[in-house]
Amino acid sequence: MIKVLSAEQINKWDLFTIKNEPISSIDLMERASEAFVKLFLANTKGKPKVDIICGPGNNGGDGFAIARLLIENGLKVNCNLIDFGLKLSEDCRKSYRRFLDISQVNIVKQANGLILNGDIIIDAMFGSGLNRPATGLAREVIQLVNQSKSKTIAVDMPSGLFADKVNLSGKIIEADWTITFQAPKLSFLIPESGFYVGEWSAVDIGLHAGFLEEESANYFLFEKSDIDCSLFDRNKFDHKGKNGRVLIVAGSLGKMGAAYLSAKAALKSGAGLLTVHIPRVGYVPMQTSLPEAMVSLDPEHDFVSKIDKVDEFDVVGIGPGLGMNPKTGEVLKQLFTSFNRPLVIDADALNLIALDKELLNLIPRGSVLTPHVGEFNRLFGKCDDGLERIEKVKLIAVEKQLVIVLKGAHTVVATPDGEIHFNSTGNSGMATAGCGDVLTGIISAFIARGIDSSTSARVGVCIHGWAGDIAENTVGKTALMASDLLCALPQAFCNVKDSDFI
Repeated sequence: MIKVLSAEQINKWDLFTIKNEPISSIDLMERASEAFVKLFLANTKGKPKVDIICGPGNNGGDGFAIARLLIENGLKVNCNLIDFGLKLSEDCRKSYRRFLDISQVNIVKQANGLILNGDIIIDAMFGSGLNRPATGLAREVIQLVNQSKSKTIAVDMPSGLFADKVNLSGKIIEADWTITFQAPKLSFLIPESGFYVGEWSAVDIGLHAGFLEEESANYFLFEKSDIDCSLFDRNKFDHKGKNGRVLIVAGSLGKMGAAYLSAKAALKSGAGLLTVHIPRVGYVPMQTSLPEAMVSLDPEHDFVSKIDKVDEFDVVGIGPGLGMNPKTGEVLKQLFTSFNRPLVIDADALNLIALDKELLNLIPRGSVLTPHVGEFNRLFGKCDDGLERIEKVKLIAVEKQLVIVLKGAHTVVATPDGEIHFNSTGNSGMATAGCGDVLTGIISAFIARGIDSSTSARVGVCIHGWAGDIAENTVGKTALMASDLLCALPQAFCNVKDSDFI
């Protein structure tokens, strides 16, 4: 897992590296710039004309070094220095003088003096050291860049964006691609601020590993390589009862597809035995479409009104397509007070809890809640921005001793120990009906197999997104459906087992 550090921590990491490698700060700047250029050239076709915008700080120093290296690699580069009336930082000044040995710099005192006539704009104005919104000349320059039709690539961070908080009051570079140093910044992973980052890549600039080992963090980026493949080992002499007993409670009139998606996902994710409790209206469709599942029928025809004999199951997944009948709300209360093992709670189950907040206090510890933002708002109230929402998720997970999966572009998994894990897999094609139902089945299967709730949520979200990425490669984003994730799950699990991650 990658620790997501604050701007202050990253600065300390730089200083620690300079002292303990040891390496001079200007040589560290050179190393970072070389890493940037290597990735840039590997992903750039032909010999594009490049405009670089440098500021007076160390991010500007990176920009001058990048400009020099690109020229040395045969590219035509126009370099702009924005004159804010400030002295250049020491390393920026050194890098600036090195660049002057091979080319000239356009000094920009007013926005109309900015020269932008290339195919690509590289933004090296502020980086992660910014502590106030971009106004005045900086605002005008950023506006010109955003109006340009050229592709924009940010060095470390888009200028105007803060590293570890959401403040969108000033003008911000709208980058197509951000090449950041060593590790992503928190703002990359928040919806409101992540918009400005575009696609992002982190390049290793050789910061000292010893610092990261000792530095604490509450935020982490969970990657495919963090999945322990031994979680999916099966003993030669195992039988189906050894691989977990799952109960999925789902479906109502017109929403039986959600029950099917969750149930099949649980089986595809290794559940040994699966029972689906559904209203009578879903009996024929479920038995026909998923013969591997056992079916428990509710007394009611159109909705779920009662659940019996839950003690025989290792986990209960509840919510997909469940509907909002008041009698179904009573089922939740009954389940929460009679089942003392983890539940996976999604969709309409969350919406029913939102109507009776007292139910929150009855949920068994270690259960997993999987709201999207709308469901979260109904449960816990609206927030001003994504970062505030994440902080609230963290507090609730600790207070209630629950695992909360806040679904989104970088799905957040908040654990009872106060950690926040951002997911690194998935794509926008998954923003379609039913994908969350698949996730409910995946996580339920993992918990049933004896994997703790926090790990089940982290790994489940990662596998879910990975299946989405596999499906995207097959059908594209526009045509992607939740059933495509079911088809892609086997390949995702094969990838885990075939990898050399562990």
